[in-house]
Amino acid sequence: MSQQSATEHSVEQVLLEQFGSAAQLSNAFKAVAAKLPTDCQCTLVIPPERYMVVQIDKPAVPDEEISLALPWTIKDLVTLPDDDMVLDYLDLPLQNQLQGIKVNVVVSSKSWLADLVALFVANKLQLVSIQPEEWLARNLLPAKEQAQMLVSHQPGQDLTVQILQQGNLCFSRRLRGFNRLDQFSLEELQLGPFDNLLLELQRSIDYFEGQLKQAPVKEIALLFARSDQDDVVQLFVQNGFSQVFRLSAKQAGVEMTAEQFSLYWVALAAAIEPLCARREVNLEAAG
Repeated sequence: MSQQSATEHSVEQVLLEQFGSAAQLSNAFKAVAAKLPTDCQCTLVIPPERYMVVQIDKPAVPDEEISLALPWTIKDLVTLPDDDMVLDYLDLPLQNQLQGIKVNVVVSSKSWLADLVALFVANKLQLVSIQPEEWLARNLLPAKEQAQMLVSHQPGQDLTVQILQQGNLCFSRRLRGFNRLDQFSLEELQLGPFDNLLLELQRSIDYFEGQLKQAPVKEIALLFARSDQDDVVQLFVQNGFSQVFRLSAKQAGVEMTAEQFSLYWVALAAAIEPLCARREVNLEAAG
């Protein structure tokens, strides 16, 4: 979790910031639900400030006991009390055997989620998945045989780097120090931050291809909260990264303006989630 623990801010306080009161949220939710078919499959997206992803050594227990062992393993890495954790884990298909088997664990507040899930139940909506925001953008990329790198950044957040093969997550990394990436002008980017970004991306590629012994990454998709993403793409090209493109609604087969995509890509990716065959992580099932 973020430094603001879910135990420090009640659900009512969070709702107060966004809707004025829990009643206003309930009414807004009801109005939206009334426009949806009764058999509508829904995905609840957890914003970055409400979950944490940690990579740890996989507990040396049978697979059916891993979920029971994880709270004890990560309790010193998160700010949530043991009885308020809901979590799930992802086994990455590619592992560096010299470093031991790792798992990515996503954890959120059970009490915080319970109040939101109750709204789906009250409005008779089918909640099929609860997902962390950062793992949804890959739904917008067509699955390909060759490795694809997805580099995404949203205001105030760490930059995330993911490598996908056939739509499956094979490598995931958060890069700290880039949380103001959206605030830099194109000129300011070229005064240091962009070189640092290229270095970190090249390190990720080298690890994937060298340590994990995988075929080269063929293309890089960018999802930045910037209106000048095309100019940023050109910076990559000028620095030797030729197969770089701006992620857009086109990849998902949807007609949408660039502005609309920037505002609603999370909703679009979440809407696609129930159609995806994979179910790597799902806090709805875990809770």
